[in-house]
Amino acid sequence: MPKEKSKKSKDSKVNYFQAITGYKISLKDKELKDANEELNKLVERNFFLKERTDRLNQTRLQNIHKAMTEYKTFTHQLNSQPRCERDDVIIELKNLWTFKSSLNKELVEIKKQIKNTDKEISQSKQALKYWTNFKNQGTKDLDTQIYLLKKELADMNENYEIISSTLRNNITDTVNEIMKNTVNIIERKNKVVAEKCLKFLDKESVEKSKENEWTKDKLDLFRNDLENLRKYVSDLEQENIKLMSYLFECNNQEVKFVRDVITNQFLDNENLELNDEQDDDQDVITSTRYNEKKLFLDGHKKQLIKQPSITQEEFEAQQNTGEYWPITQEMLNSLLNYQ
Repeated sequence: MPKEKSKKSKDSKVNYFQAITGYKISLKDKELKDANEELNKLVERNFFLKERTDRLNQTRLQNIHKAMTEYKTFTHQLNSQPRCERDDVIIELKNLWTFKSSLNKELVEIKKQIKNTDKEISQSKQALKYWTNFKNQGTKDLDTQIYLLKKELADMNENYEIISSTLRNNITDTVNEIMKNTVNIIERKNKVVAEKCLKFLDKESVEKSKENEWTKDKLDLFRNDLENLRKYVSDLEQENIKLMSYLFECNNQEVKFVRDVITNQFLDNENLELNDEQDDDQDVITSTRYNEKKLFLDGHKKQLIKQPSITQEEFEAQQNTGEYWPITQEMLNSLLNYQ
């Protein structure tokens, strides 16, 4: 249980660090997107303010030109008109003063607007300079930070895989040990319980339980013997196959050698006697028989040792002791097939 808790805590730590790194990366990407959007907005704002200042300058020049033309027309009208009285002059001066004051007010307002636009332009230039520097330098820093975070995340994933594999192996080992211990404990307790139960049973049931235990032990031994014999037989078959292949190769070589010798003799002496030919044939036959004898692994017969016969009394005594039990091969095979 403590190992499972430690595994859960480590898994949660690893998942927590992965979440933090992913969240940092998302924040940095969001900051980059916001910075690019603000920069584009400032560029658009600067372009709009420049157009606005150009329009204001044009309107100012137009107003000045209009005022000058109006002033010229007004002075021309005054000059063309006959002389006026004092009251008329005062009225006209008042009108002119009001007109000049209105013009001055308009000029002051226009100057204020121009100052404000200049301030906005300077601020936008500063912001544009800041964001351009940030774009040129800050993006590199952010790229390095993102690269380092990705590298840390890859290392964390590798460490997580290593830790998880080690923990799984440890858990499997501990589970196997626990299972073995539980099986051993259960077997011991079953034996103890069986021994205690045997005390309260009669002789027939006790003998039957002993017989069952004896049959189980014999079945286990029989299975082990069968497995060992199968392995031994498979090994013997492989060895026999190797020996047979080797012997067949040797036989082919010997037959080729005999054939070459016979052909050479016929070429040297064409008029050989029939006795010599028969002798050669007999030699070939004897050589082949000798090679056939080589195929046998054991060339000697072995005498079978029969089990000594016993009397009826000895047979009944063996049955009562339990050391020998009348179980046939068919019974054992049926039990094995049943299991």
